[in-house]
Amino acid sequence: MSGDRSGDTNEAVPDGGTVTEEAAGGSGGSALAGLRERDDFVVIATAAALVVFPFLLIDVLGVVGEVIGISIGGYTGLPSLVLIYGIIVIGFNLLLGYTGLLSFGHAAFFGSAAYSAALFSQVVPSPILMVIAGTIVATLLAWPIGFVSIRRSGVYFAVLTLTFGQALYFWALGPGAWLTGGDNGFSGIEAHGLFVGVIPLDAQLIPVFDSYTVMYAFTSVVMLAALWVGNRIINSPYGLIFEALGENEERVEFVGLNVFRYKLMAFIISAVFAGVGGAMFVIHEQYIHPTTGLYWIQSGDFVIMTVLGGTGSLIGPVFGALVFEYVANVISGVSLPMIGSIGSLWRFVLGAVFVFIVWVFPRGIYGAFADLAAMVNGRGGGDGDKPAAADGGERE
Repeated sequence: MSGDRSGDTNEAVPDGGTVTEEAAGGSGGSALAGLRERDDFVVIATAAALVVFPFLLIDVLGVVGEVIGISIGGYTGLPSLVLIYGIIVIGFNLLLGYTGLLSFGHAAFFGSAAYSAALFSQVVPSPILMVIAGTIVATLLAWPIGFVSIRRSGVYFAVLTLTFGQALYFWALGPGAWLTGGDNGFSGIEAHGLFVGVIPLDAQLIPVFDSYTVMYAFTSVVMLAALWVGNRIINSPYGLIFEALGENEERVEFVGLNVFRYKLMAFIISAVFAGVGGAMFVIHEQYIHPTTGLYWIQSGDFVIMTVLGGTGSLIGPVFGALVFEYVANVISGVSLPMIGSIGSLWRFVLGAVFVFIVWVFPRGIYGAFADLAAMVNGRGGGDGDKPAAADGGERE
């Protein structure tokens, strides 16, 4: 699921020769890399992981917590929340990890989609239509913001996106309060359930396990679709151009490609993922506030999740979302002997985890797993996965 193309065993090289199996990392690694590029493998492997995910996060950790006397098990809605942020950072990684553009304004698309879905629910309380409505608004908003911001690069691009995001935040708090609810937030959101309300979102799929709800199944389907789309993009000529843009824009321009157009499309595609996640978030939480949806810290959280998980892979940022939300929602409630409740210090804990991961594993959590797998296969570290983005980690 890394999306790299190191899996070909006899790949042609510029000097006319070929890359042997040994040079490419051995037949075992090549076979694994080839599998990860196949859509059916990505979908089936992800579906299997999604089936056991709530069980591990809530039930297994809950039992472990009872044994050690510290509550470390998740709650019913946490698996869905992790997947929602996972959807967002998959798209964010397409922009940061592959194209090399660091946006600090993606909360604008997340929040605008959340508010649009919330407003739409007042007319048609259908979760699927709410997601579609929110995504359309986020996409339309990304077009002009991207059109202006893409004209600058580096820190100027980051500041431009941050400025647009903050402008929306202050608009939602002040002039737009008649629509957004201002500082009171937007409540009263209704999502009646799937298939014209026949299947309530909070209904349980498996009576024994509370965590397997219709909402989780709905989120899992959207996650599978997001991963499939992300994998298709990365393994398409478009994805190759995104990757080339992240490495050297001048070379891409030199071969006659329209750099501006491809960067704009990468920006819009990432905003589409943020829009889907924003709409799903408001369905899950039934409430949205400008600070939760549009504030710059939300954009910063997307960056942290992506870098924490690993910017050089498709699935890596999802691991980052899992760690982030676990610290924010579970570790923050832990009370330790001699220290007491972690509570509001959870960002301090998250910062320590972030520094440790980035310091020890520059390619993020997924990169650490990939290196470990390579060591087990006797290939001495690295399986050909792409290195972290220039501004998300170290290129090796």
